[in-house]
Amino acid sequence: MKDDVVPAYQPNSPRVLLLSASSSLNSTLRQHLYDCPDWTLSHASAPRGEVEAALVLLDVGSYDRDTNVHLLRQIGDMPVALVNAQPDQARRLVETHPWIRGVFYRATPRTIFVRGIRTLLTGGDWLPRELMEALLSRYRQLSSANQVIDELTLREKQILALAGQGLSNAEIGEKLHLSIHTIKSHVHNALRKLGASNRAQGASLVLAHVSEAVS
Repeated sequence: MKDDVVPAYQPNSPRVLLLSASSSLNSTLRQHLYDCPDWTLSHASAPRGEVEAALVLLDVGSYDRDTNVHLLRQIGDMPVALVNAQPDQARRLVETHPWIRGVFYRATPRTIFVRGIRTLLTGGDWLPRELMEALLSRYRQLSSANQVIDELTLREKQILALAGQGLSNAEIGEKLHLSIHTIKSHVHNALRKLGASNRAQGASLVLAHVSEAVS
């Protein structure tokens, strides 16, 4: 697909690149920015070669999860913001890709969108308040968990890490050559130490801190 450039903008304006599989979103953003000659908007379905733009807008609503992750890796260290995002989707992506500088939900009003783009182009960040609060809460939870992670045995870390990969107690027991009763005992002890309420929460905390390979 050829890049589709808004012709009314000045040629020396900062280039904003929209990565989207949706032509309708491109049209919508054109309407949003019709009277904003501060930057040039280009559109492509995927980056070709090295990305060169002052800001990349990734339409996460038009791609599946794996494609979004792949595109974020392709973008590299370029300033990037998510557009057309759902709150939970945005939170997960920002948690795993902390270099994301901005997030715009699907219902973001035009005035807020334009203000956010200007902020991002001047080096600022633009994250919705509820997302900032969720990230701060997550950071505090991880910081607290970090103080007790060292209390876990290597076996407890292994088991929770495997649980985080989606393995059942029986599958973990088979992989580590342990009985289900032993696995359950390790999980119970690990959750108690972490103050976690279930396997999923405990596994999330461990995976965020532990880098040991699980074989």
